[in-house]
Amino acid sequence: MSIAEIVIACALAGGLAIPFSMVGQGGGSTYVPILLAVGMEMHEASTTSLFMIMLASISATFVFGRSKTVDWKLLMAVAIPSLASSFAGGFTAQWVSVPALKILFAVVLMIAAIFMARPVTREGAVPTFMPRTRLWNRVCGDFKYAIDLSVIPVVTLAGFIAGMIGVGGGLFVLPLLALLFGCPLRVAIGVSSTYVGLAAVTGFVGHLAGGDPFDIWVALPLAAAAFIGARIGPTLSLKTDTDKLRWILAIILVGLAGWMIAKIFV
Repeated sequence: MSIAEIVIACALAGGLAIPFSMVGQGGGSTYVPILLAVGMEMHEASTTSLFMIMLASISATFVFGRSKTVDWKLLMAVAIPSLASSFAGGFTAQWVSVPALKILFAVVLMIAAIFMARPVTREGAVPTFMPRTRLWNRVCGDFKYAIDLSVIPVVTLAGFIAGMIGVGGGLFVLPLLALLFGCPLRVAIGVSSTYVGLAAVTGFVGHLAGGDPFDIWVALPLAAAAFIGARIGPTLSLKTDTDKLRWILAIILVGLAGWMIAKIFV
């Protein structure tokens, strides 16, 4: 890659990191196409993208953590089993119809986007069909809420499916927490922003262990751009009305669902 190509990639990555980090997403699905467009090889692009997400997540977590919107115990409760199941899902992908799963997952994302964009009468409301028998009372900053412990197996299963189709965990963690389990949106965003970083660490180590190429001197300026963008995004997020954040997330979910389907046929 030439210096000009790196500069272009940095500008695009930093700009895209802002809206993605506003709603707790990693942005890897956009980083990889950018890196491919400026001439980076696929395996190196995947590894570099994960490195960028790691740095962006650290940046976002610092902002959200300082504002006390990251529920650390909830994060660990869902992250540890779901990251393990995601690894298992990736391993079993060779035996399943991945395109069919991608279409199904994309449809689920679009449905989640529709519900995310709907007006909310009460923050943290839980659908009537969801269990509320094994409640875990949580306090995170100014937020008090109760999460049913069934969130752990549900997110673990979602992690397994996400691992099979090769998508980031933040895509399912945030909608599940906010829409089905009554987690306040700002807390769900904070948890997701840290979760995507943990997921990126496991993926990054796996790529390096598998011998994928990685140029630290190219990756550092790209990661720095993502880091800066992911510092701006959460700062804006904390100043943005939750209804607007829901719309931003809904647009991102629809866009990623469309991109997922397009990759199957193109």
